[in-house]
Amino acid sequence: MARTFIRGGSAATQLQAGKPFLKRIVRTGGDGGYLRPDGLTCEIDANKINFKDVFSPDWNANADGHGGELIMVEFPSTIRNAKVLIEEACYNDGTTTEVLGAGEAGIRCKVALLAEDQDVQVTNGGTIATPLTLNNFIEINVGEEATVSSRSKVLFILVQKFDYDIAAKSPYIFDAAAALTQGTAGHSDDAISILVTAVLDHEPSAGAD
Repeated sequence: MARTFIRGGSAATQLQAGKPFLKRIVRTGGDGGYLRPDGLTCEIDANKINFKDVFSPDWNANADGHGGELIMVEFPSTIRNAKVLIEEACYNDGTTTEVLGAGEAGIRCKVALLAEDQDVQVTNGGTIATPLTLNNFIEINVGEEATVSSRSKVLFILVQKFDYDIAAKSPYIFDAAAALTQGTAGHSDDAISILVTAVLDHEPSAGAD
């Protein structure tokens, strides 16, 4: 508040507020084969991020937990921090479609600064990112929010579907009879709404003509 009384205002202190960013990402159809109109769905092809004619894969997390639809959000400028919230999700177990309640884990998202198998060296030197393998991500259920505080330009969101018993209201991820990351096939009725909010860097213009 003190800077309000400094001659020149906030620009004189180089403490201008960041710009807000908001994007809602809606996905319907977890069975794959959809060309998403917003162009956010991507794939890692030969260690490079590919957006051209990328059809969404099945949301099945697979037995190793690496399957699902990869979404890359690119911000207009670097961010100071970002939040990813799963607002709603619909799950079909093959016979019934149900809106998941808060905390229910049938459809989840992994939020990370890098994508699995992404080449992160400037000169294609084979430095490959492995956030899923090393657990360098934040995983959220419906109604939960991941907060990332980092200077970054992009954020990756992996949408995944896990084995889930609607009748018993029980995700199987901790069931001894199933693998920890056991996925299940996606369905055309699967859906998710993801809200991404962030604070963008706003460089001060003090000293400019």
